[in-house]
Amino acid sequence: MAAGDDASSSQKTSPIAAAALVVATAAGALGFVAGVLASRGWPLRKARRRRDEICQCGAILPHTCTAEELARHKTSVRHRKNLHQLSNAPQVVVCEEVGEYRSAAVGLVNAKDNVLEVGCHVGGTSKVIAGLCRKFVGIDRQPDLVAQARKNLPDHQFEIIDAFDAQKILALAQTMKPARFTKVFVDISGSRELSTVVRLMGVYENALRPDVLIVKSQPLKRLLLRARLWINHPACIGYVEPEP
Repeated sequence: MAAGDDASSSQKTSPIAAAALVVATAAGALGFVAGVLASRGWPLRKARRRRDEICQCGAILPHTCTAEELARHKTSVRHRKNLHQLSNAPQVVVCEEVGEYRSAAVGLVNAKDNVLEVGCHVGGTSKVIAGLCRKFVGIDRQPDLVAQARKNLPDHQFEIIDAFDAQKILALAQTMKPARFTKVFVDISGSRELSTVVRLMGVYENALRPDVLIVKSQPLKRLLLRARLWINHPACIGYVEPEP
């Protein structure tokens, strides 16, 4: 009986042992291939999982959403509200220095535009903008700078207004009716702290609703250069970037 039992047990374990041998062999082969690829400089990456998406309204749509859930989102109040807010918000263009700022004027301003320049100084950039648009108005809080700008560009309008004086900005916009400022250029010193720049952007977005807001700000540009949406971050999408 003992010899028979041993033979029977050996027959039963043989398939298991064979399977284990196959698995071990396959693992060894995969390890060898991975080693060869790594030795040749091929980066080994984690498999990408299906990425979340961003709806046109700005909402994050998880990759697990079904077609029915996506369709339901498209008809939701949230979706319509987000689209409405985005449609009324100006495009924002950020520049770091005067060369970029004036290049943006040349590339973005056309003969149909009414342009407000905030922080016109003595009219250096004003001259570039005014030569491109239908109507130009420059403002600065320093009377001596405004006086010089008027002297340099006598055919254009310059006003002594503090950039943060929303009431005077609105009053100035009223003089444009039924037209409006379609583009606003903002230069209150390119190195001004970020909090001040963002607060000022809010003033003009809410007061004037231009199509495009062009801002000269070194801190804001550098913030945007290093910024990343979480939905596109490697840690979110399960992707390991190869080391340089």
